[in-house]
Amino acid sequence: MDGTTHEDQRKAHRLPIRLPFSLVAGNGSKGKTIPAESINLSKFGVCVRTETQLFPGQTVEVTLLEGTPDPVAARVVRVGKPPGLNQYEFGLEYLPASPHLI
Repeated sequence: MDGTTHEDQRKAHRLPIRLPFSLVAGNGSKGKTIPAESINLSKFGVCVRTETQLFPGQTVEVTLLEGTPDPVAARVVRVGKPPGLNQYEFGLEYLPASPHLI
């Protein structure tokens, strides 16, 4: 063991913060809006909690607070379900800007 912690191996520092988010899963007008709350944020992604199940590799659009412009595309990279809660936790990695979001 080299003394390196999981936190040391992350790409960026995570800031624990709870903020309301809106996720859109699906394409265009067929997308489903999902209310979510952040657990922590980093330069490269966000960890959110929601009642809707998402799946690894799924792409969503992330909007901080209702009515703010410019959603950001993100990919589900981690899925968890805390014991005793009817909610899921997801690690979302921001994706490079895509033409449909600019």
